Amino acid sequence: MTKKIVRVRPDILDSVLRDHVDDVTYFPNELIHRRDVSMAALGLLLELTATEGDFDVEAARAQELQRRATGLEPEDVDELLSELETAGYVTIAEG
Repeated sequence: MTKKIVRVRPDILDSVLRDHVDDVTYFPNELIHRRDVSMAALGLLLELTATEGDFDVEAARAQELQRRATGLEPEDVDELLSELETAGYVTIAEG
């Protein structure tokens, strides 16, 4: 399986404030209140910005399988990434 490389657009990263001393990320209201992506996709975008691009898609898929096994409502990581890519927040390339 090819590894997916997800990159958050630089202007989106620039709008997010990261405090490395207190390990806090401030997500601007402008991004939170946009209606072109779901709340689940915004949550993933927040994760992507907080990790500054160090996001393991395969690990996220494995966690999703664990969620499904316990009966929790599934979230499709690939679907959320596609939603973010369609809205122009991220680019996805095969690595």
